[in-house]
Amino acid sequence: MAAEPATVCLIDDVFWIILGRAPSVIEAREESRSLTPDSMRTLRLRLLASPEFLQIRDAWREGRDPYADPHRVERGLSSVGTPTEFVSRAYECLLGRPVDAGGLAHYVDAIAGGDTRRQILRALGSSDEFDRHHLELAPQSDVLLHDTQLCELANPAKWDNPEWVSILRSLGLSDDKRSMHRKPYEFAQLVYGCRRLGVLREDAHIVSVGAGHELVLYWLANHVRRVVATDMYEGVWQDVQGREGDPDVLRRPEDYAPFTYRKDHLAFMRMDGRHLEFADGTFDVAYSLSSIEHFGGLPGAAATVHEMSRVLKPGGILALATEYVLSGPPHDETFQPGEIAQLIDQPGLELVQPIDDRVYQRYTYAAIDLYRNPYQTPHMVVRFNDTVFTTVMIFLRRARTDR
Repeated sequence: MAAEPATVCLIDDVFWIILGRAPSVIEAREESRSLTPDSMRTLRLRLLASPEFLQIRDAWREGRDPYADPHRVERGLSSVGTPTEFVSRAYECLLGRPVDAGGLAHYVDAIAGGDTRRQILRALGSSDEFDRHHLELAPQSDVLLHDTQLCELANPAKWDNPEWVSILRSLGLSDDKRSMHRKPYEFAQLVYGCRRLGVLREDAHIVSVGAGHELVLYWLANHVRRVVATDMYEGVWQDVQGREGDPDVLRRPEDYAPFTYRKDHLAFMRMDGRHLEFADGTFDVAYSLSSIEHFGGLPGAAATVHEMSRVLKPGGILALATEYVLSGPPHDETFQPGEIAQLIDQPGLELVQPIDDRVYQRYTYAAIDLYRNPYQTPHMVVRFNDTVFTTVMIFLRRARTDR
């Protein structure tokens, strides 16, 4: 049986006000089958929680017109009765209550004065009252699914995590997915992991091993009590890889700063990571980003991890990024999966979570040939001839008491 004209009109009104469009034939048919006050409330609830409406609400908040064809939407809204009927229906749809006399008079006068009906909806949808009402109706509507893994292979999914991307931007780095690179990933993942683990505090003390003059050092100096950057600052690294081993940073660290930083919170020291010249239990965080693979193979890397653990306070965090072979033969300055397991299997250290080593079983990728052109992006998986590798990021916690 066909729906009553009044029923169809009511459904049309709700769609135009909330979604800025008429219902489809199927939507109109389904909604008109058993229209009751409860079913109308359910319809409003469903539409207000829909992704389609959330895009409209976000546009209102940002001062943008949410409609692709504003004139068509205005014509549709003009079908929602007289100005008085339109304002009354808009209150019911967006605020969930009858219009009050003051609000009715204000918005009817605004329409008479030349405001569009779209402007009326935007005013109501941008109000504090609407925000409170919408939060009651759809409290989880803004909670999107994001990847929050800490111990993992360099993971493209992080570029879809708004919190992680905001860290990337705060470091002054591009969030363009075409520019994905392991090094920005390491910087952002270090900060993200330390923040989620509760160690990125204003009173924290952090040591970086094989630090060079990476920009994350300067970022950390603006957020914690003390950062100590250690490196040998000699040899081949003085002239390659962005001159990360340039000893001039020991004398004039400000010359390498990518932005203004708190100079008294950052110190650079010439030091061998395998023999850290600090007392036991000095730091809240010890980290190394793609450096320990250059410290003399697995024995040198293991000695460095041991030293980093030693200078950590009980409960402190050791964060480590290094080269993880996905396939192919062993290659200098990379580690096979079994070697990674040996590297982190040290007394007093525990993974904060299992390592997600299956990331690149979920993605298609082209491994960048580092011998041919290392500047290509996305730069997440790379290769030396047949040895294909990526970054593994690991967070370990030092035991709170010796066992």
